[in-house]
Amino acid sequence: MMSPFDLTPSIARLVAEVSELQEVGAAADYAAIESLSSFRTPSAYVVPAGEKDISPDIDNPQRRPSGAQQVESLFGVVVAVRNFRDSVGSAATADASPIIAAVRGALMGWSVDIKKHRPIRWMQGDVMDYDASTLLWIDVFSVRHFLTR
Repeated sequence: MMSPFDLTPSIARLVAEVSELQEVGAAADYAAIESLSSFRTPSAYVVPAGEKDISPDIDNPQRRPSGAQQVESLFGVVVAVRNFRDSVGSAATADASPIIAAVRGALMGWSVDIKKHRPIRWMQGDVMDYDASTLLWIDVFSVRHFLTR
């Protein structure tokens, strides 16, 4: 498989496991949002964040005669929450915590196919954007797999 890591199963996993989310979308859905006030909340968007070769001894042709390369694929889950209880965003931050925890719980340690992929690992989380009522948070996850011809 030469194509980028398929994020569709991770989207389905969030739909099945995180019932608090009103919407779970992909990168195209996220890109279509024009402003913070346009997000349907709470929602999550699974977006690719890059891939890189992590094969050991890549200069040793005997290491992988099949041509397969070990790859680390990164992806983000952008969570959008909204709260109108205050004007500084702290209520939205408080509301985000259980949803972020549920997203992490659904993905951390889970594998799409244990024979082909290592379990998903959480890497980091950050605030992406916010205003008085809406908060965007991104968690970055990593999964290792083999890229083959």
